[in-house]
Amino acid sequence: MNKLKLIPFLLAVALLVGVIGCKNNATSPVEESIESSQDNALVDGELTSVFSFFDTQSEATFQSGIKGDNATILVSPKKSELLPDCATATWDSVARILTIDFGSQNCVCRDSLTRRGKIIAQFTGKYKEVNSNVMISLENYYVQDMKVTGTKTITYLGIGKVNILVQNASIATPNGTISLNSNRTIEKTKGLLTATIWDDEYVLSGSANGVNRKGVAYTVTIDTPLKKKVACQAKDFVSGILTIQNDKGATLSINYDPLGTEACNKLASVTINGKTQTITLR
Repeated sequence: MNKLKLIPFLLAVALLVGVIGCKNNATSPVEESIESSQDNALVDGELTSVFSFFDTQSEATFQSGIKGDNATILVSPKKSELLPDCATATWDSVARILTIDFGSQNCVCRDSLTRRGKIIAQFTGKYKEVNSNVMISLENYYVQDMKVTGTKTITYLGIGKVNILVQNASIATPNGTISLNSNRTIEKTKGLLTATIWDDEYVLSGSANGVNRKGVAYTVTIDTPLKKKVACQAKDFVSGILTIQNDKGATLSINYDPLGTEACNKLASVTINGKTQTITLR
């Protein structure tokens, strides 16, 4: 049976650490590009976690024998292994809504982060049928006591391929609010017909735009599709290039495969103002 399990952190742009070629006299636009890359990663990363909670719970719910047209409301259907004990899942087959509730108090999740609030998924059409979609919204949702807002519309394009539209996403950090909108496509290129997830590979394309916590607008463009190998848990992407540009004119480019080997390492190269340096991803 064909299998589509989109993996957490597929959409996450890794945070950059270490020296990135900036000296003490670095210009503000360069610093803002680095800030934008980090803030983009923070929002994108949590929205990817939201998606992974939904995706794995959908699999657990529908594969447990629950049919989408059952005229019943099922409280606490079979829960996915990804959800912590303090979270609950409810499927309302009349309204076709899947609700994941972390409660009103902080719930420690399996990634050691605390969350509270609800993830609400409204299904249109049959589950994973071509052109069907799901809209995911958040209700009083917090991660690490930072409020997260926004909607994700997931459209199934075919076996192993989805479009994900993110609108009005934000995270309210102690140092300012980060916002993000994006339109991306994820395609599973290997592992469609196998039972294990460890041979799965995905490619990600698309673009995004947002405002970092300092109020600087930025855009993110994937110049070369980003590839993720699930077996490479230590690295977000094994290849691909993206560009981040802020409204002050600076441009930052990240190459996830500077050696051209698609190896499972944490190496990447960053180019700022024509200067390139190899870095280690967090």
